[in-house]
Amino acid sequence: HEKVYVYSRQKFYSTDPKEGPKRAKLCKEGDTTYTITATTSTEKWAESDDIRASVEIIGTKGSTETGIMDHFVKGKTETFVLLGLKDVGHVQCIVVKARGTNAWLFTKIKVQKKGDYNTPVSFYN
Repeated sequence: HEKVYVYSRQKFYSTDPKEGPKRAKLCKEGDTTYTITATTSTEKWAESDDIRASVEIIGTKGSTETGIMDHFVKGKTETFVLLGLKDVGHVQCIVVKARGTNAWLFTKIKVQKKGDYNTPVSFYN
């Protein structure tokens, strides 16, 4: 079973420096797997199909950032399993970064590091 590491922030690449860099080195950041569970509000216009969000996970040993997460459905909970990220220690906070052209209203984002004794940490909006 092949492991896939996704860190794309959906950057454009080009030989024209005005459009983006010519190249990028993509490497796995670490050996830690995180599960992010995001619940979208039931309020009008809460969903998003073009938010292109990433989450920076900040902990006692530093930080790591996910790849792009998108297509959030009103009233639904989406789960993202993210492989090959840096071990940040005990999760303390998150930074949600939007890159798209519309908005998203979440009610809760839960982060859990894979392992026997890693309690999930929930962040409420």
